[in-house]
Amino acid sequence: MNEIAKFAALVADYFKSSLRHSLLGVYKLGSLAHGGFSNSYSDIDVGLLLNCTAPPAEMNSLIAEAKTLDAEYGKKLSVFWGNPDFTWGRLPVIDRIDLLDHGVPLLNGVKPSFRRPSKDEIHHEQRESIERSWKSRLPELSLLTSLEPKDRKPYIRAILYAARLIYTWDNLLVDSNDRAVEYLHDVQPPGLDLNPIDKALDCRNEKCTAEEVFALRTNLDRQCETALTYIGLTTRQLT
Repeated sequence: MNEIAKFAALVADYFKSSLRHSLLGVYKLGSLAHGGFSNSYSDIDVGLLLNCTAPPAEMNSLIAEAKTLDAEYGKKLSVFWGNPDFTWGRLPVIDRIDLLDHGVPLLNGVKPSFRRPSKDEIHHEQRESIERSWKSRLPELSLLTSLEPKDRKPYIRAILYAARLIYTWDNLLVDSNDRAVEYLHDVQPPGLDLNPIDKALDCRNEKCTAEEVFALRTNLDRQCETALTYIGLTTRQLT
């Protein structure tokens, strides 16, 4: 973990020297900030707040260059960026909540401050994310007859998605996978099978393998539809 922290600090210094006065702050995000980081399943999430009138034209090349700062960790680096008004950039609503509540400053020690997304904005983003990041992946994952190394990360994420979806939908907050799964046990969504979700969390925490999770042969479509029913949505409402 110390090596990852050093890499995150290196990334922060790189963007400071590259963006100079356009940079308001650099922050650790995601599981690196709110807990539950997994060497196998987590990205190294870094957030940038910029103070300029338009998005820097060189952002894509700067991010690509940042990924070359370390041959191993660079493959996991995911950079979220935008201005405090979020009129441009790549810093979705859910990540803004994470930045406000959990962002760890890497440069100046100043916590971020901007308008908190509303309930409607959060739920709108979640509806779009369900289709983009979860439901669209299920047909491919459901057809797998064995779990190849390349499939482990998307499969475990698909199993855990229901927990993160329901936790954020109900609480308008972002937290660790551990907290999200704990919340599922508190609310007991009718029909949702918690066993594979618990097992996937164990996998992230290196207590079992992804193959053991896959061996449960979870009905991914049923888990998705059950979670949607719990939050009051149907597949039709996503389109």
